[in-house]
Amino acid sequence: MAETEHHRASLRILLAGIELTNLDSVDNLPVLVVGRIQPSDGQEALAESAVTLAPHFVFVNGDEPNFDGLALARLLREQKLSTAVVLFTDKEDEAFLRSAALAGVEDVLSKSATVEQVRQMIREVLASPRGQQWRLLIAPAPVKEKVEGKAIALSSGKGGVGKTTVIVNLAIALAEETNSPVALLDLFIGDTLALVNAAAKMTLSEIPEAVREVDLELLRPYAVRHESGVHFYTWFFSPERNLPEYIDMERLDAVLKALREGYKFILVDTPLTLYVPDLELLKLMDEVIVVAVPWDLLSLRATKALTLGMKRWDVSPKLLFNRVQADDDLTPEFIASQLGLDVWEIIPNDSRTVVHSVNLGEPIVISRPESEIAKAIRRAARRLAGLPVEEPRRRKFLIFG
Repeated sequence: MAETEHHRASLRILLAGIELTNLDSVDNLPVLVVGRIQPSDGQEALAESAVTLAPHFVFVNGDEPNFDGLALARLLREQKLSTAVVLFTDKEDEAFLRSAALAGVEDVLSKSATVEQVRQMIREVLASPRGQQWRLLIAPAPVKEKVEGKAIALSSGKGGVGKTTVIVNLAIALAEETNSPVALLDLFIGDTLALVNAAAKMTLSEIPEAVREVDLELLRPYAVRHESGVHFYTWFFSPERNLPEYIDMERLDAVLKALREGYKFILVDTPLTLYVPDLELLKLMDEVIVVAVPWDLLSLRATKALTLGMKRWDVSPKLLFNRVQADDDLTPEFIASQLGLDVWEIIPNDSRTVVHSVNLGEPIVISRPESEIAKAIRRAARRLAGLPVEEPRRRKFLIFG
């Protein structure tokens, strides 16, 4: 698609019990509402959203008993965050106004304040040293071609088939082969980051429930940027931090829609998939790749069950055979025919290279680019991107009839 749009950083505003209309920009700086906190959400949700989202301004209804703007201002000051708290209130009590100033509230405006009065308040903040620093970070970015990303899930019915190793290397290969923005979304406990010697500081499960609008600007702070250019997003922390819970499908759908606007490819590492909620998850994807090991009977049984379940949900997967051995008695094509699928790609078995890569946290396509595994993964990346692929020479297999 040839359309373009301005991707610009914005003045980020969090609204707590306040309705705001017609404030789309201030002095040519776009304004983005990153969240709306309702009175029923309470003070805890307000504080959590203000800390997690780090907006430039929090507009708080100062007359709402479920919100304490003064306590929020003190909290943000203690956290050494530069977020400005603005109270909208009809109170004119001098003692209250003094308390607000001592707490660190930026300004107190009447609930009947006009949009122009709000703009003027923001201009005054932007004229301060803090606001000047904000301006440096909110400079308009160049016009970029609009991205229409594709979400591609890697799934398996059994653990131990090498799915996570494949997806990390496949994401890096995609970035290298296409020179396009690539994201890797880990829906489990961050094993993908462990394979590149990294860890998440924030996970998508921490986005407050009160945040009802998910966009790319909201998600960017959650990305772990790898030297390859791939951005890693993790849904949950490691088991030491918290146990995975059920994923909210509506939130996942919103996250995928936002990521599609910034990344050409979003590779999704799914948990083991054999239950109905997991199959529902796969319906949100544009493509699904099933990873299996052809010489592992249990892997094939689980793959058969998984693909049957997918068909009932109108999901048509691609079949990737991993750890294929040249001396197998049966061809991958024959085994795939028993599963009712075609072979999409084959990755050879080389346990020494894989173990070395995993232990050092160095992806194979970077540390061993000339290995047969790396070549196969780059072929798979080019297939996903619709690029020409040089087919490998077929190994000789024995077929017993």
